[in-house]
Amino acid sequence: MEGHSLGAVAVNTVVSSALVLTVVSLALVIFGTDVSTSFLLLLAAPAGLLFPILFDPVSRTLWNAFELMMRPVQPEELKQQFQSNK
Repeated sequence: MEGHSLGAVAVNTVVSSALVLTVVSLALVIFGTDVSTSFLLLLAAPAGLLFPILFDPVSRTLWNAFELMMRPVQPEELKQQFQSNK
C-alpha cells in the first residue's frame, strides 16, 4: 500500500522524541539546571540514537494495528486463496 511506512515512521518519531524530552526533563529535575549541555547530550544521545532503531519493529506493528482499526480489510482485498467460498 502506498505511503504505508510513513505512518510507522511517524509513530517512531513521536515516541522517540517524547523519550528524549523525558530523559532531558528528568535529568534537569534530578540534577538541577546547573548541569552542562554536554552532560545532557551524553544522556539524551543514546536514547535518541538507539531507541528509534530498537523501536522500529514495534512501531510498524502498532501502525498496522491502527490502520486495521481505521480501515478494516475488505473481502475484495484478500487474495483468492484466503477468501471463503460461500
